Amino acid sequence: MRETGIQENRSFNGLFSAALVVAALLFCAWFVGRSLGRIRAGDDVIHVMGSARKSITSDFIIWRGSITQSGPDVGKTYPQLKAQVEKVRGYLIGKGIKASELVPFAVNVKTLYAPVKDANGNTINQDNSAGSESGEGTYRPIMGYQLTQDIEVRSDQVDLVDSVSRQSTELISQGVAFESKPPMYLYTKLSDLKVTMQAEAARDARARAEQIANSSGAQLGTLRFARMEVPNITPLYSNQTSDNGVDDTTAKEKRITAVVVAGFTIR
Repeated sequence: MRETGIQENRSFNGLFSAALVVAALLFCAWFVGRSLGRIRAGDDVIHVMGSARKSITSDFIIWRGSITQSGPDVGKTYPQLKAQVEKVRGYLIGKGIKASELVPFAVNVKTLYAPVKDANGNTINQDNSAGSESGEGTYRPIMGYQLTQDIEVRSDQVDLVDSVSRQSTELISQGVAFESKPPMYLYTKLSDLKVTMQAEAARDARARAEQIANSSGAQLGTLRFARMEVPNITPLYSNQTSDNGVDDTTAKEKRITAVVVAGFTIR
């Protein structure tokens, strides 16, 4: 009787141990299956790029020109420069540019030194440094002074100033040493436009994601992430792009491109 009880007890312990092993295996299978499901759900994300483009016309212009006058004496050369600057001001105002749109800059003075020549009279030093009276280098006497003053136009009369910048070579025929710089064309409502364009790019990204999901028999889920790229402002017919953004000021007619990179879950 005692041996029979011991055998029954051993059988019970064996069955109990086997049940524990089976339960542990089932739990492991459930846990692994659930983990794989989570991993798969995390991978089921559609990555899309949405964009929006719009043509814009610059509504502000900055144009600068330089007036130069040279002479042997600063005191006598400055009044001559001032007279030429006033002639330029009169010319610009006569073309329709407002006096309030003209911004004069400080006068820049450059000392002009005589060139260094060798024994045969050939120039051997063409830079404009003074040299030294003793030691290395050769003392170079002062020949005169070059005075330059910039005058800048800042205006919302874009077409007018653009036209005048092209006609300004007329000043040369009037005896004015005027050098025209390329105008800068700006768009002042850019901040508000960027917000609108980025919203349109985000809608385009969602539409693209829906097309991909529908074509694969899935349904589009929630937005997982979104990243706004820096907008590119380029000349109208340019293909120039940059991850850091492009802010063109050389063209009056421009195009702004906004890009959004987004990820959506699918189910």
